[in-house]
Amino acid sequence: MRRASRTSIPALALLLAVSASGFAQEATDDPLTWPEEQRAFFQDGPALLLDREVRDELRSMDPIARGAWIQGFLDRDPIPETPENELQEGLRRRALLVRSLEFAPQDDRGRLVFLLGEPLSRRRVDCSVVFNPLEIWTYGDGTSPRPLILYETSLEAPYRLWVPLDSKRPLYTEEMEYFLDQWEELRRRVFGRRFDHQICKEAKEVDEITGISGLTGYQPERPTNADILRFLGAPDDLAAWSRAAAATPEPELPESLAVDDLVVQFPQLVGQRMVTRISVTLPADAEIAISNAGEKPELGLALEGTLEHGRQVFDSFRVRFDLEPPEEPQPLVLVEERALRPGQTFLLRLQVRDEIGAKVTHLSRAFTVPNEPEAVDLPPAPPGAIQVTGQRIAAIERIGGRDTLLLVPPDSDVVLGLWRAEALVTGDRIDKVVFLVDGEPQLSRSRAPFSAEIRLAQYPREQVVRAEGYDADGNLIDSDEVILNQPRGALRVRILEPRRGTKVEGKVKASAEVVVPEDGRIENVEFLLNDERVALLQTPPWEAEVEVPVTRGNEIAYLTVVATLDDESRAEDVRFLNDPEFVEQVEVSLTELFVTVTDRSGRLVRDLGAEDFEVFEDGRRQEITKFELVEDLPLNLGITIDTSGSMNNSIGQAERAATGFIENIITRRDRCFTIAFSNRPLLLMPPTDDTQALALSLEGLRASGFTSLYDAVVHSLYYFRGVSGRRALVVLSDGEDTSSNLGFAEALDYARRTGVVVYTIGLGVGALELGLKDKLRDLAQETGGRTFLIRNATELEGVYQEIEDELRSQYLVAYPSTTAASDTYRPVEVKVKRRGLDARTARGVYP
Repeated sequence: MRRASRTSIPALALLLAVSASGFAQEATDDPLTWPEEQRAFFQDGPALLLDREVRDELRSMDPIARGAWIQGFLDRDPIPETPENELQEGLRRRALLVRSLEFAPQDDRGRLVFLLGEPLSRRRVDCSVVFNPLEIWTYGDGTSPRPLILYETSLEAPYRLWVPLDSKRPLYTEEMEYFLDQWEELRRRVFGRRFDHQICKEAKEVDEITGISGLTGYQPERPTNADILRFLGAPDDLAAWSRAAAATPEPELPESLAVDDLVVQFPQLVGQRMVTRISVTLPADAEIAISNAGEKPELGLALEGTLEHGRQVFDSFRVRFDLEPPEEPQPLVLVEERALRPGQTFLLRLQVRDEIGAKVTHLSRAFTVPNEPEAVDLPPAPPGAIQVTGQRIAAIERIGGRDTLLLVPPDSDVVLGLWRAEALVTGDRIDKVVFLVDGEPQLSRSRAPFSAEIRLAQYPREQVVRAEGYDADGNLIDSDEVILNQPRGALRVRILEPRRGTKVEGKVKASAEVVVPEDGRIENVEFLLNDERVALLQTPPWEAEVEVPVTRGNEIAYLTVVATLDDESRAEDVRFLNDPEFVEQVEVSLTELFVTVTDRSGRLVRDLGAEDFEVFEDGRRQEITKFELVEDLPLNLGITIDTSGSMNNSIGQAERAATGFIENIITRRDRCFTIAFSNRPLLLMPPTDDTQALALSLEGLRASGFTSLYDAVVHSLYYFRGVSGRRALVVLSDGEDTSSNLGFAEALDYARRTGVVVYTIGLGVGALELGLKDKLRDLAQETGGRTFLIRNATELEGVYQEIEDELRSQYLVAYPSTTAASDTYRPVEVKVKRRGLDARTARGVYP
C-alpha cells in the first residue's frame, strides 16, 4: 500500500467541498436532503467542532446561505502566523484517521477519534455472557487518564458513549440483567461474590468506571453526564484543536479506485417495496488488477454498503463481481438492487473495492425513495460499457388467493434429527394437513396450527418434505414441498450407482448426486441409457430403475445423467456399464489420501518422493499411481467455533484468531465457510473465497446456551458434499457435548464417510475430562487430522499457524484400489520407508 495523496482543502475533494451554485432555495433542517457536500460537513465530522447553537442555526439556513457559511468556516486560518492552514490540514488528517480505523461517522468511537485522536488505550471486553459488546477507551495526559465505556446498543448498531443517564442496564445482557435484579432483591440473604464478578474479571472495572456497583449501587464520587459528554463536546480553543489535529500521523490507506459515477434509480414497485437500483460506473482506464491464480484471468470487484435511516444502520450488504477481463479496456457498471419502503429517506455509504489490487474508493449519496417508480430501463452506462449485476431482488413471496397452503422452508441448509415443519394455510376449506417425507406419510394435523415434528434420516441427505391440504371430503386442495439438505456449490452431477467397476445386467438401481448453485433450482434430472431416456425427475431422490442389456464382445452400455436448472444451464456425468477392458483403463477410479509426514521432533518433512511411501488397504499393498507435494492445491476449509456459554471469556480471542487464520490461508483459488454452535449449529457464511465476508461473519459472536458438538461436526461436514480435492475442517470447543441429537459414534462414522480431514482444538479442557479428550483425538486421528489441547484462547494463533503450515505441506498419494467393490469401510495404512519419520493420514476409507 502507499500513502494516500494529499487533497487540497479549497477543492475539498475528500469530503468537504462546497459550491453555492445551483442549490434549491427551499430550506430544510434534514441534512439528508441537503447537497452532499453540506450533508458531509454536518454529519461526517467537521460540524463536531461547532457548539449546539451554531449547528442549530446552520440547520435553519437556506442552502445558499448554508453553503456560504460552511465555505467561510473552512477558509478560516486559526493560526495565521504559520504558512500552513492547520484547520484544513487537521480536518483532512482526522477524517483519514477515522476512515483508516473503519469507524462509521455516526459511531461515537469515530467522533471521539475525530475530536481527540486515537486513545491512550483501547480494550474490548470479552465477557459475552455478562456484557453486550463494549470497549474501554482511555484518554488523558498519562498522569490522570480517564477511562470511558463505549457499548453497542443492539446488533450491528453504532457504538455509543456510556453516560450515567443511560443507567448500567444497557451494558448487560438480558440474562445477566435478570440475575443482577435477583441479586439485589435477595442481597441480604445471599453470600459470596456477585454473579458477574464470578465469571468476568472486567466486571469490577466496569463498576469502578461507571461509579455504579451492579445495577443500582450508586457511589458518591461517580461521574456525571457532563463529566463524560465533554469528551464529545466542541473544542473550546479551535486553534489548539487545529494544531493537535494537523500533527496527527497520516495513516496508510489503500490507493483509490477510479470511479466515474454513482447513480440511484427506482425502476419498479414490488409489493410494498420499491426496487432501488444502485449503479457504480468505473472508467475504462480504472487500472483494475487481474488475478491469474485460477484457470483463467479474473477481475475481483466488490460493493460494500450501508443504508442509514434516522442516523441508524437500516441495512448493510456486500456483493461480489467476479468476471473475465475484457479484451480491450472498457467501462464497467456494477449494479446492486435493494427493496426499500417508498417515502423514506436514506443515506447510502458505499465502498467500491478492487479486491485483487487492494484499491478502495468511498462514496456516499442521500436519497428519498419516491412513491411511484421512475421510467428507467437499464442502469446508465457510457457507450461500450460492460454491465454486471449483483444479487437480484426476487419477487416478494405472497400466498395468493384463498384456500392455499405454503410449507415454510427451514432456516438452515443442513437439518438433522427432528425438524418442525410449519404449513401456513389460508381460506376455510383446508381442515387437514398431511406431512410426507420422501413420499411416505408421517403425520397429519386436523386443526391449526398445522405443524408437525418430522423425523429425518440418521445422517443428513437430500429429502423431500411435502405438505398436502385436504378438505372435509378428503379432496386435495393444495400442496407444497421443500427439499432439505440439498448440496450447494458449482453445478455438478456425479453418478453414485451402479458403482464403477461392478458387473451389472438386467434391472438395476441407478442414482446420482446433483450439486446446485446457491441461487439455482433444478428443473429436471434426466437418466439415459445408451442415449435413450429411461426417467425424467423433478425432485429427489435422483434415482431410477434401469434395464441394462447383456453386452457381448466390445459392445458398450453407458448411463448418462443430465441435470438442467431453471436458467437452462446443464451438467452431466457418464458411466460405462460392463465396459470392455480398453474403456475400463480410462475409467479407473483412484483413492486419494492426503498425508502429513513429520520427523521425531514433530517437524514437517517436505522432501520425499513417491518411492519413499508404501500404501496398504485392507492389509494389501497398493500401487501408487499419482503423487505430489500439494503446497498450492486449492483448499476447501471449514471453521466451526463453539459459542456456548462456557466460551464467555474466550469468544473474542477465538474470533480474532480465526479471522487471522482465514486471512492468512485463503486465496482466490480456495473456499472457506464458518459455523458457530451452541444449542444448535448455525451457518455464518457459506463457502466463499471472500476473506472479508468471512471475517465479518465472525464479528460479534456471543457466548450463550449449551454445546451441540456432535451435531455441529456432522452439520459442518455436510458442506463438503459434492466437493473433491483438499478438504479440512477445524473444530474449536471447550466442553463436553450437552445438547446434540446425534451421538459421538454417529458423528465419527459420518466423518469417516466424508473423507474430510478434521482438526480438533480443545480449549481449557480439564485434566479429568478424559472422555472429551479421547473423543477429540479419535475424531482427528480417524480422519488424518490432529488434536490440540490448549489452556487459554491466547494460544489459538499458534495453533492455527501450525494447522496452516501442515495444510501447505501435505503429500497427495493416490492409488487404484485392488479391493473388491463394496460399500464397507476399508482400513488404510501409509508407511514411510525412511527411518525416524511418521506418516499421518485417514485410518480408512469408504469407496
